[in-house]
Amino acid sequence: MRRLAALLLACITALLCCTGCGKGGEDENKGAGHSFSYTLVGNPDTLDPQLAVSASAKTVLANLFEGLLKLDADGTLQNGVAESYTVSDDQLHYYFKLRSDCYWYDAKAKDGKFGDEAKKAVSAMDFVYAFQRIFDPVYQSPYRDMYACLANAKEISEGQLDPSMIGVYAHKEDELEFELSYPNTGFLLLLTATAALPCNADYFAETGGRYGLDEDSVIGNGSFAIQRWLYDPYGKYNVVQMVRNPLNHAVRRVYPVDLNFFIEDQDSDAARIFTEGSADCYVSTNSNLITRTEYSAAGAHSITLGLIPNPDSQFADASMLQALSLSLDRSSIHPEGDDIITAGGIIPPAADLLNKSCRELISDGAYNTFNWEAADQAYQKALRHLRVSEPDDGHILVPAGMMDYTALKDITDQWGAMLGVHLVIEEVTEQEYDARLNAKDYTLALYTVTGEYHDAASVLESFISDDVLHCSAEKKVRNLLKEAASAPNLTDCVELYRQAETAILEDNCFIPLFYKKRYLVCKRGVSDVVFNPFSGQVTFDQAKYDDSET
Repeated sequence: MRRLAALLLACITALLCCTGCGKGGEDENKGAGHSFSYTLVGNPDTLDPQLAVSASAKTVLANLFEGLLKLDADGTLQNGVAESYTVSDDQLHYYFKLRSDCYWYDAKAKDGKFGDEAKKAVSAMDFVYAFQRIFDPVYQSPYRDMYACLANAKEISEGQLDPSMIGVYAHKEDELEFELSYPNTGFLLLLTATAALPCNADYFAETGGRYGLDEDSVIGNGSFAIQRWLYDPYGKYNVVQMVRNPLNHAVRRVYPVDLNFFIEDQDSDAARIFTEGSADCYVSTNSNLITRTEYSAAGAHSITLGLIPNPDSQFADASMLQALSLSLDRSSIHPEGDDIITAGGIIPPAADLLNKSCRELISDGAYNTFNWEAADQAYQKALRHLRVSEPDDGHILVPAGMMDYTALKDITDQWGAMLGVHLVIEEVTEQEYDARLNAKDYTLALYTVTGEYHDAASVLESFISDDVLHCSAEKKVRNLLKEAASAPNLTDCVELYRQAETAILEDNCFIPLFYKKRYLVCKRGVSDVVFNPFSGQVTFDQAKYDDSET
């Protein structure tokens, strides 16, 4: 059914777009024109960039829109709508010159303001309007704190100024300025987030409050445009179908002819569709597929795995958590392979700090807190506080397929031998894991922490914003990150990040255990798919498929 639908869409697209093969030679064209398929886990919550939070929505948005800047496969900044940019000496003003050949396009409107002939270029005001919406309390954007460094952000958030006063200005159609209230060394990376994508005010008004909620209320300025968005929670064929944006394809070649994003409820469904051959790529933390010869794979240690306690259990006691952390000898844990490595900190190795691996700048050894005497003292204090002679036996809730749990078993054996704490690993399906986590039906749970992109600040921001983690050090960490963003040199910046990470660890709301890889797995012959190992976003505009390699 999926193969047939994808084939029909490819034929329709070829007739509608009438795009040629370009002027390149045989090598340039090799692998072009493929109809790519991929599976989203969960229906996009919305395709409004200023509001979308789900991973499935962000993958669609990455292909539907283009921001000022973007990240390549190595996490390096590249120009998007921006033709060039400069930064003032005081790092408070960012000036962008926009391309004049990036166009809005509505695949369902063949004429009018956003059709084939319209050539409505993205303007500086489209970015101004997007940021005004982020700070407008009417829309309740979850990304206001992310851009708190912008001029007037604090006053707007406190209701003292109108959202139109946010420090983003359109000086001309193609000249844009961001004004900051304090320096932020990671600001350019913030502009690669989906929340920073443009919004056309005219189109937004025309949707009458439906913007981003259905196929008739979505417009983009990227490599692809929405053709269909079908979702029925009780249906068997849910899909987002996208076609080339012919206006942008004429300027910067889009290699696939179209995209088919199947929508499924569980990661296991995505895995099944991929292994059956109906999807070209699959993003997962499961390492089982990466060694198979019919696939190619890329991965990075972008996830931190750690234990969180049920807030209603004995293990939520601060001294008990401290005892578990201090009694953990990470140097004695040796996982097989490189899918996981032991973790002492919060920030995974793939995250950068000022263009260097954060873990190279701040060694995990700084957090090797193994101290048996201190652990025993904390444990005895916990028992006195709980008024028990020993804690109840408990379970560690883990999602099936996340990793080889042998290394976790080694850790629970350590705790049993040293503290007399008995914990059994309980592996459940991802659906049951989510349900029991929400219902607080667990003793301890293995929990994942990551960021939106290749940046240490993004990881820490995600951590302190996560309601499940109950981190009481949030205010302190935010202040340290703000101070680090304006630090005068690398040494000071690194020290402030070390303090921020230490503050989280001393809060004992999360015990880091492992750094874990997230993988992009593709059929042999698939190339040039851009994969963000943090957010899991996959971008297909340069993707090719050469079946001679299979």
